[in-house]
Amino acid sequence: MPQQVDPELHWFAFKVFYNRIKPLQRDINAEGVRTYVAMQVVETFQQGKLSYVEKPLIPSLLFVYATEAWIRDFKYRHESDFLCYSDPATRRPAPIADAEMKSFQILTSVRSGRKVEYLGVDAPQYRRGERVRVAAGLYKGVEGVIKRIKSDRKLLVCLSGVAVVAMSWMDPAYLEKLD
Repeated sequence: MPQQVDPELHWFAFKVFYNRIKPLQRDINAEGVRTYVAMQVVETFQQGKLSYVEKPLIPSLLFVYATEAWIRDFKYRHESDFLCYSDPATRRPAPIADAEMKSFQILTSVRSGRKVEYLGVDAPQYRRGERVRVAAGLYKGVEGVIKRIKSDRKLLVCLSGVAVVAMSWMDPAYLEKLD
């Protein structure tokens, strides 16, 4: 039997202050609410030793899967810790489209050796190009836009109004065009 999905549950983006992602994430998870932080492995060299450290891809960005009512209540209790990305017209917390979030999570969670880079806040210059879906392989299901950046073709995944991430070009045999 398929699992029931609560129509009130959505992904929301928090801009977290003062490097407090981990403590805030612990508080949220303690209430039984799912969170997601896009991570990357960074090579560091300190005191003559090479090590690999996992760090957030976007240092101040935390995603929360909850209802708008829960978001408002949590925000009231943690006013100075974060801002919730909101719709400028309504000033209400802005839910992220499920398809966008799914693509973002796939792209930022697979450890394939391909470099994923944060390009900044979603901006119009990243929105032009051919829309594609990855049809096979580790990134199957990711939808994005093909764009040339710094002389290299990239697959861009946008979270409208929140962020854009890019992955280096992949073989065209794995891509299918979307209308």
